[in-house]
Amino acid sequence: MIRGVDMQICCMEQGSDDVKRWKVYIAAFVCLILLAGCGKKETGSELLTETQETVELAEEPLEPVVTETSEGIALHIYCGDELAENIVQKTVYVETVDEQTVMEELLAALEISGEVGLNSISFGTNQGGDKVVMLDFNQAFADYVKKLSSAGENIVMGSMTNTFLDCYQCELLLVTVEGKVLETNYNVYEEYLEYYPYVESTYRVVAELLETENGVSISCPQIEGLGDEQIQEKWNEIMLTNEQMAVEGWSGGGTYTVTFTLKTMTADTLSILMDGIYSDGSYNEQTFKYTYNIDLNTGESIRLADHVDVELLAEHMFEGKSYYVDEALAPYFLERIQSIYESPDSLARSLQGYDYAEDGSDPYGYSYLADGKVWLCMEVPHSMGDYIEIELDAQ
Repeated sequence: MIRGVDMQICCMEQGSDDVKRWKVYIAAFVCLILLAGCGKKETGSELLTETQETVELAEEPLEPVVTETSEGIALHIYCGDELAENIVQKTVYVETVDEQTVMEELLAALEISGEVGLNSISFGTNQGGDKVVMLDFNQAFADYVKKLSSAGENIVMGSMTNTFLDCYQCELLLVTVEGKVLETNYNVYEEYLEYYPYVESTYRVVAELLETENGVSISCPQIEGLGDEQIQEKWNEIMLTNEQMAVEGWSGGGTYTVTFTLKTMTADTLSILMDGIYSDGSYNEQTFKYTYNIDLNTGESIRLADHVDVELLAEHMFEGKSYYVDEALAPYFLERIQSIYESPDSLARSLQGYDYAEDGSDPYGYSYLADGKVWLCMEVPHSMGDYIEIELDAQ
């Protein structure tokens, strides 16, 4: 009997241990559910919370990546075109750049008024090594976006995404509203946003061919589809008149050919390089270059001195720095600069007169804009190629 009692007590103790273990398991399971629920409650989206948790926050905020010019700090802002069909890039010039400045310029470009604003901005790196910018907006932003059509929402969200990714040179963006997921009539923004498709220009530049029987062939640039018809007509007339004068002034017995290359074509700027070659009927050919640089916001000609400190540039060029030319030509080019211009001041006066002037005066030389850089076209001896293109350091 004693043995039976012992066995019964042992079984009771074992059963008690099993119950305790099950209680522990159940408690752990409930905790996991609660933790998962807490994550979802925090942002309103389990996926968004999980995405945020993979981002390693930066210890210091990222600095904007912008270019300083004589007009101010150049800031790229994205917004809808005049028909609200495409996202386009435009450039504004500001005194300082921070998240509030970017937001103010963005809202102005999108024509959004009221209480819409940015609560905070933070930065980090995800597990793939991509830089992430995280924006938290106020409720007024969500209320505004929810009233938009699908196309309108795409313009606003794409413009916001592209503007901040461009300014801070990040690859990915996360957006929240008051710390929670942004949910609209068309989308739930739970994951990373990348660059939205955009167009650098909504206009076209076509060639009007001017040909004569005495060997002249000129491809004259003509603008089509520019929103400002007055600017379009003005520059089409300028370019056509200039090229027609060249046609009428050609009296050689050989050939005279000009083609053009679009170096910059954005909503703000059009920069065109004209490449020419002529011969007098012999085998001796000469090349030449000239440019048209147009501010499409004002309709004015962009001259080198408008956006480059020509005095500082002249000093640097005399020292053989802050520019790049073909390595084989570099020593000859520097020698030529120093022999033609007696001092940096003399070179600066020449650079001051670069590019097409609307007062009708002849330019001393030409420049163009390409990939955010300024290039000079300077005349050199025929043995060096007649004209040389010089890339300047960022000004």
